[in-house]
Amino acid sequence: MTTLRLHGPTGMHEASAAIRFIDVDPERFSMTVDTVMLGDYIVHRNTVGPGVFDVAADSYGLDEPVATIVMLIDGAATLTHAQQQLDLQPGTGTLTIGSETYRTSVAERATYLYVFVPVRALRRMGITPTTPLGPLAPSPLLRGSAAFLVEVISSFEPIGGAAQLRLCRVIDTMLACLYLENDLFRADGDAGRVPMRLRIIEHIAASFAERELRPETLARRFNMSTRSLQRVFEGSGTSAAGEIAERRLELALALLSDPDHRGLSIAEVATRCGYHSQAHLRRAVVAATGLSPSQVRERGENDGR
Repeated sequence: MTTLRLHGPTGMHEASAAIRFIDVDPERFSMTVDTVMLGDYIVHRNTVGPGVFDVAADSYGLDEPVATIVMLIDGAATLTHAQQQLDLQPGTGTLTIGSETYRTSVAERATYLYVFVPVRALRRMGITPTTPLGPLAPSPLLRGSAAFLVEVISSFEPIGGAAQLRLCRVIDTMLACLYLENDLFRADGDAGRVPMRLRIIEHIAASFAERELRPETLARRFNMSTRSLQRVFEGSGTSAAGEIAERRLELALALLSDPDHRGLSIAEVATRCGYHSQAHLRRAVVAATGLSPSQVRERGENDGR
């Protein structure tokens, strides 16, 4: 975790690359930003105020389209975009998209979370955000998500590739469910497929290490034909088989690259990831990286030195 603390006129000058100040008393201004990077995600806990300032989502140097979840933890803030205004209280939040600029007004001081989410992570589940500024209604899911992310930031310690991958998959599902709960997306294809797709993806995330998991067993698990299973994934850019293969490969590469798991043999890595044999693991790794599993491990050990 990195922490940035800015105060007064000097702090305003340092923050001016990311924030355009509209109405701020330099003598009262302060900002503290705790940042954690988890794979594709950037999570900020930001305490700021008082004042009025413009913030652009792309000011954080992200080089791909992102959606941003904002969750208010303490205080009060108002976000304005075009003619739309959202008054945020603790336990509420909003969704923003891309490089739009949002005016933030804080009367005294506010603490909120920013979660920057690659749009591609949502599109894989068939979710395409459609609104530049959408409210997140108070709910147990939103409160639980905020509490979980605050705990991640507060107790963060660097973690290895495999553990980080598991944590990112939890965040994947949690944030996708926030989209579904608040109806802030356009489903690619039949909207009714998206909840089922998420259920299936959650099952794959929990079960991909089982060697017998494949589209046929998934279809039986969800009481549908394999053709119906294929239709559930139409428009998502992937398939049930592709999702299983991707999860297995992600974990295999994480285990092979993580010095904390160097004691595992290649055969043990294959078993943990659901491959039927070491040869199946090798074919998948070579196809994805051009390297053998042993070479991936060696590169990970060299990077860790």
